[in-house]
Amino acid sequence: MSDDPAAARSETSGDPTDTGPAGTDESREAMRPAAATPTFDSDLGPGDTGPEVEDVFGYLRRFGYFPNPSLARRFPMWRPGLAFPPEDPQVFDETLETAVRMFQQANGLEVTGRIDEATRDLMARPRCGVPDVPVPEGAQRFVAQGNRWPGPGVSYSFSGFSPDLTTAQARTAVRGAFDRWSAVTPLNFTENPAGGDIRIGWFSGNHGDGASNAFDGPSGVLAHCFYPPPNGGDIAGDCHFDEAETWTVNTPPTGIDLPTVALHELGHGLGLDHSADTSAVMYAYYGGARRELTADDVQGIQSIYGARFRWASRGGAIFDPVVATNADGRLEVFARGTDGALWHIWQTRPNNGWSGWASLGGVIQGRPTVGRNADGRLEVFARGTDGALWHIWQTRPNGRWSSWASLGGWIVNPVVAANADGRLEVFVQGADGALWHIWQTRPSNGWSGWASRGGVLSSPVAVGRNRSGRLEVFVRGTDGALWHTWQTRPSNGWSGWASRGGVIVGAPVVGANADGRLEAFVRGTDNALWHTWQTAPDGTWSGWGSLGGTIADPCLGRNADGRLEVFVRGADNALWHIWQTRPSNGWSGWGFLSGQLIGGPVASRNQDGRMEVFVKGTDSALWHTWQSAPNDGWN
Repeated sequence: MSDDPAAARSETSGDPTDTGPAGTDESREAMRPAAATPTFDSDLGPGDTGPEVEDVFGYLRRFGYFPNPSLARRFPMWRPGLAFPPEDPQVFDETLETAVRMFQQANGLEVTGRIDEATRDLMARPRCGVPDVPVPEGAQRFVAQGNRWPGPGVSYSFSGFSPDLTTAQARTAVRGAFDRWSAVTPLNFTENPAGGDIRIGWFSGNHGDGASNAFDGPSGVLAHCFYPPPNGGDIAGDCHFDEAETWTVNTPPTGIDLPTVALHELGHGLGLDHSADTSAVMYAYYGGARRELTADDVQGIQSIYGARFRWASRGGAIFDPVVATNADGRLEVFARGTDGALWHIWQTRPNNGWSGWASLGGVIQGRPTVGRNADGRLEVFARGTDGALWHIWQTRPNGRWSSWASLGGWIVNPVVAANADGRLEVFVQGADGALWHIWQTRPSNGWSGWASRGGVLSSPVAVGRNRSGRLEVFVRGTDGALWHTWQTRPSNGWSGWASRGGVIVGAPVVGANADGRLEAFVRGTDNALWHTWQTAPDGTWSGWGSLGGTIADPCLGRNADGRLEVFVRGADNALWHIWQTRPSNGWSGWGFLSGQLIGGPVASRNQDGRMEVFVKGTDSALWHTWQSAPNDGWN
């Protein structure tokens, strides 16, 4: 393989460009085959001389302890343990002694500086071909190499298979290795037969990625894998297995265990170096089946990517979940069930513990909406099968529920908001496409008739409340722009419609900054997240700004410290989020919260300040993830 993208990618022939200028010392060193496993059977130490000492030097040079131009070309971030080789490679001098001590330290041996029995035995074992990275005595056992894959999605492909195994056996072994790394990181791995980020294959001898990386036949170097980008060029992330080995997936292994070696090599492909922990998967030497990651491996990979975000299932088979907070601080989720009824599930105490699902009956259409009365009672509104607005409410705060009652009309997409004086108000799209609304005539009780606010809507509405208490309604107009209308004074009186411009897709979402300024978020025609905001509380509006991403279904939450946070379904159907870096201003880059969504997300905040996000999973159940602490860290 050549780092030159214009060069042909040959996996089966030598790379003549990897030998340096013809006739130089560098070219002669680079064209030497990989050092054979040492065969000496006596101790060696300072002052000893002869070919066996040179074998030790060659072995240590092959695995990273002395300068090696071929290794440097194929592992650009690798640096040798020592800057200079011994003056005479057949003399066991202080330089070689230092390298032996480094080798022993890096591989969990007693550090003696001599080639003793334990060191000879280890050198005779099969191992990974990736060079070691010597670390100071007493350093942590795992070593993070420094490179990482930039996004949570990493693809892989196969460029060949072992004749010892069926294609299905090899694929299953490698998939299992990927799954183990995925289980403890935010990374998701998918096979792309057309060509993946990580390319996997079986090769013999000098197979085109440098003489120092040539395979040496059975029971020597088993495999090697190259670090992630940005270094490494075309070969970054690729994993090669020695075809000369006898590969197996049997338990116990009847040859070299592919699941074990694949798990180790992919650790390099994700950015780990070798570990000095002899029990770790990332230990350089093969010692039989080791198919599960150890604490050392997990700590190492999480030092690069962090832990995988955990999700919990609340079960059920649901549509259109919404979430509200009870008067006592307990979260409660409402959803339409497969029978068309309204179902709910709730925390059994604030911040933790959940009930089972219970039905509130009815036959509803579309997404319900839920508000909290001035006296603390939750109230749910939904479209009935007759097209009218129906509602059901708690008969006391945190308590039981009434029967369903109709508020009439012919409506779609109801949204409820609370006025400054505590009266609930419901906004809908009417049969004429206009904005209609109905409101409580006094806090917690009594309803007006329906009234039209005009306009022609092409999306569900979003409602925000200004710092002065005035409600403001936002919709997508028939021209694709964002339009809004607002109360002219708190709790009463409405303006005409005004356009905020833009060309948006789907419904907007709106929230209030910590300083009281409203901010609206939409999906643009480029599928990115766009936003516009009041330049002062209750005041004029900015132009549009892009927050990037490729998004669908945005929803908004607010952290305990007042920072807004937007959650979306990404192009990979996972949950992504972006947040203000300080209250009322500045935005982070996009962060990945994993999962697989087909509905939601919706966000709320626990009594202790931790945000919690709910989605419909691919199994149609309700799933959720939550902050591990207010304002920071996710489950």
